[in-house]
Amino acid sequence: MGSEKRAKGEEDEGEIPVLTVLKNNTILKNIFIVNKPPEEPEKASRGEHVDVLLVGRHPDCDLMLTHPSISRFHLQIRSKPSTRAFSVVDLSSVHGTWVSGKRIEPMVSVEMREGDVLRIGVSSRVYRLHWIPISRAYDLENPFVAQLDVLAEEEEGEEEEEEEEEEKMQVRYN
Repeated sequence: MGSEKRAKGEEDEGEIPVLTVLKNNTILKNIFIVNKPPEEPEKASRGEHVDVLLVGRHPDCDLMLTHPSISRFHLQIRSKPSTRAFSVVDLSSVHGTWVSGKRIEPMVSVEMREGDVLRIGVSSRVYRLHWIPISRAYDLENPFVAQLDVLAEEEEGEEEEEEEEEEKMQVRYN
């Protein structure tokens, strides 16, 4: 019953987007996408507030990344927690931006969904999108840790399919 109350409370409080940073399938950190509170409180109370963050190497960016292939002003992130809307716009970067393995066109807003992966420039780091209750972002005793089990299972399934295909090919030619 306690977990039911907690789950209900978490639903009421809202969720925020989190980008889990992975390199070589290892979690490096979580980036909680929250920006300064809205200047117009009435918009926030109606759920119309949109967080806009600038990502790049420049010190004026909200999220500063240091990889040399990342442009000074590389991309823009827009999130609207009230509707779980999350989108990215590549700001005509030199080395590009990928969402779930597909390069996105410059200056075109691309929606991301839970579990989608973002890659910026040619960095080997990837950023997996999650939505978590706000209280989890501030829970130091039980910090948010993304589940990689699903990712590992997907990769294992793909490897098994490839092995089966190879076995079929060998049988055909023997």
